[in-house]
Amino acid sequence: MGKFAPHDMIVHRTSTYARTGNSTEADLERSSSTNSPIGDEEKGHKTPPGDSHAPYLDPSIMEEDYDGKPTEEELKTLRRVPGNLPAVAYLICIVEFCERASYYGVQPLIANYVNRPLPDGGNGYGAPPEGTQQTAGALGMGTVTANAVTQSFSMLAYALPMVFGWLADAKTGRFSLICWGVGVFGIAHVLMVAAGAKDLLAAGTAKVPYFLSVYILSVGAAMFKPNVSPLLLDQMTTTVPKVITLGSGERVIQDPESTTERVMLWFYLLINVGGFMGVATSYSEKYVGWWLAFLIPLLLYLPLPLLLWFLYKRLILHPPGGSDLGNVFRVLGICFRRGGVSKFGRHGFWDLAKPSHIAAAGLSIKTEWNDEFVDDVRRTFQATGIFCFFPLQYINDNGIGSAANFLSTMLTTNGVPNDVISNFNSLSIIAMAPVLNYGLYPLLRKLNVHYGPVARITTGLAMSSVGGAGYAILNSYAYAQSPCGEYGSTDCQIGTGVAPISIWWMAIPFAVGGISELFVNVPAYGIAYSRAPVNMRGLVSAINLFTTAVAYIIGLACSSVITDPYLTWDFGGPAIAGGVCTIIFYFTFRHIDKEEFQLSQNKDYHLKMEGTVNVVGENELNKSANRPAPIAENEEMMISQKQ
Repeated sequence: MGKFAPHDMIVHRTSTYARTGNSTEADLERSSSTNSPIGDEEKGHKTPPGDSHAPYLDPSIMEEDYDGKPTEEELKTLRRVPGNLPAVAYLICIVEFCERASYYGVQPLIANYVNRPLPDGGNGYGAPPEGTQQTAGALGMGTVTANAVTQSFSMLAYALPMVFGWLADAKTGRFSLICWGVGVFGIAHVLMVAAGAKDLLAAGTAKVPYFLSVYILSVGAAMFKPNVSPLLLDQMTTTVPKVITLGSGERVIQDPESTTERVMLWFYLLINVGGFMGVATSYSEKYVGWWLAFLIPLLLYLPLPLLLWFLYKRLILHPPGGSDLGNVFRVLGICFRRGGVSKFGRHGFWDLAKPSHIAAAGLSIKTEWNDEFVDDVRRTFQATGIFCFFPLQYINDNGIGSAANFLSTMLTTNGVPNDVISNFNSLSIIAMAPVLNYGLYPLLRKLNVHYGPVARITTGLAMSSVGGAGYAILNSYAYAQSPCGEYGSTDCQIGTGVAPISIWWMAIPFAVGGISELFVNVPAYGIAYSRAPVNMRGLVSAINLFTTAVAYIIGLACSSVITDPYLTWDFGGPAIAGGVCTIIFYFTFRHIDKEEFQLSQNKDYHLKMEGTVNVVGENELNKSANRPAPIAENEEMMISQKQ
């Protein structure tokens, strides 16, 4: 999947606003006072001393008058402009760039390093001799082991954020965990550079520092991943919409959501630039060797400790205030224990964890939640049901496991590193996002064509299946024309060792997969956040990331068959399954399109599902009396699996 998606939804609200903005000290005092309508005591979290909720979670601030408050007519007619961004916001974006650049500088190289042996006639550092079709290599452990390593690495990077997100909310705070993650990252990068040493490669002992570095890196990434974008949004100081007059005399609304859109645009832009560091490291492995390919990510990492040291005294930091995630698992445990797996999804399943139901049954089960909290959990799982289809979309997007990398080793490169071609996934996102957001979608609205979220997701699922079929067709031709036939990816030594098919053909399925993300991710998150209770947005992000981890778990479980001569069906099987699931998805969820259209007619809710922001305000579907601690208010900002 692509590293960034310059897209998401913008919710313009006329009676209340769902974003943070320029609040006075008095506002903050009101939002954290004991008279606040938020009801901290009722929800099970107490706002830590000195901390405060954002105004959009305190109706007393949003409903009272303040200087420059726009009228309903002004909200409908005046143009919205972003406010000024604090300098620390740009620095946090640079922090994200350094971390993602060092991560994506390493991640695409794993398959080649583990799979291929040191090239014959190479320079000893892993680079193949010039003018050949050989691929850079090191350990020569084969496709099965390489797939297992790449999939387990990514699985940890996407499964562990649920744990570390809870740890930050409940125990350490975000900034502390980010710093620990950066420390872990540093150890991993130093070990990885050592694994590029010529003597270790020649002796076959480089695997020890390399495997240690890979898995340490995945843990560091998991510590970093769930905390940076919420920390960035915590720095936004524009909390309320305000009418101002520009130098030109135009009256506009200084809009909290537009301000958020601007900072998130910078954030995802730098993620994407960081993601393209894989191009530099791929060429380094091909023409210089592993030592340079691993040194570049280390050099990109080095500014991180200094940046964090500089930022520490300048950031708005929420102290840990507890997390609902533990209670969510306790609710699930009680439901399964009392009702069994067979009752899941059936009427009355969730009632089994309600304190009133437990008391009526005469049980002495300790609960730290109310009945409405259980309803919130139920509504969240219902709202995120669409995510169940995403592992298959993800597999078709990039091919199951490392199959796409193995396919690339069978094709003619003519000097192009085989692992650089995957960057077309991200490149297609960058190219197509403006076309959709400023071309297709406005045109459809102008023509009064309702292209609802389920219709968009269906389009994306179908496109990813087409992309998967493209991989399968290309692989079948590679098998047919490879000098080693159906064993073309297993270090073929006959002739040139590759099929006379250009590797650039792989750009097509990679690009189709990237574009499919634009149709799938944005409306999916829009549906989830507009329907899941506002206090459960951290759970929505956790479920979203976990579905990505499921795709890697599937890839890991299939390691023994993600190898020659099965690669064609490794692509074709998921493509066929994806086509069937696309039809099932549409007929299962198509009612949501009608509901979203009706809800959009409400003046208090308008879901565009484009832009860069995925903030959805409170509406009639996601209201809840339970509120998270202030530290958890921005957790819905996890819009891209690859951030």
